[in-house]
Amino acid sequence: MIRQIIQSIRLYLNRKGEFYGLSISQLGFVPGNKSLYRLALLHKSASQVAANGVVLNYERLEFLGDAVLGAIVAELLYKFFPNKDEGFLTRVRSKVVSRESLNELAIYIGLDKAVVAKSDISRNKHVYGDVFEAFIGAMFLDQGFVRTKRFIEKFIFPNFFNIKDLVSVDTNYKSRLIEWGQKNKLDIQFQTEACFRGRRNKFSCLVCINGEEKGRGVGSSKKEAEQNSARIVIDSLKQEADGGVEI
Repeated sequence: MIRQIIQSIRLYLNRKGEFYGLSISQLGFVPGNKSLYRLALLHKSASQVAANGVVLNYERLEFLGDAVLGAIVAELLYKFFPNKDEGFLTRVRSKVVSRESLNELAIYIGLDKAVVAKSDISRNKHVYGDVFEAFIGAMFLDQGFVRTKRFIEKFIFPNFFNIKDLVSVDTNYKSRLIEWGQKNKLDIQFQTEACFRGRRNKFSCLVCINGEEKGRGVGSSKKEAEQNSARIVIDSLKQEADGGVEI
């Protein structure tokens, strides 16, 4: 109780301060061990060597932050979508913690400008996502799980992720099929053509996997036909594998 009171006082006194581009009010706490955060921003090209010979950079914190972030996101999605199954939750979590999303997140909160490096990392943009994970790892060690979760839940999710967009991850069958194909090194092709019938145009889409026809769908637009054909193929692949395929 006393620690919470002290923390509240520190938070109030430092509320107008900033920490790596984030206001203290956005963080929801006053950083304690700032050396952890400095380490989280230290690229391996600028590694330092401790007195005991240990090489210091953000990689160990990145490892920790990856696990912490995954656990927090899993719990939040579990609560956000009480009626969704495991497959949906897995796909959405993958979207949230994807390298692309974390890169954008790091840039969004300004961590890209704070990275310390002795090499050109501008072309290697996944570094920023790594740094974000390291930052979460530092936050976890400094403030604990509860405050780290609060930061993700109260600041990151409301300002960066749109729940409706996350739901659309599950219904974008074409993207799911393409991602599955890329993961398994399969060539996925969508062959779409217009079918003129009466006054209304219809579109037909054939899906081929490694040159083999796998399913066809129709729709009132090219997009709808592609989505319908991808859904048909996904259902077919799952039936063939007796549920053993995760797409």
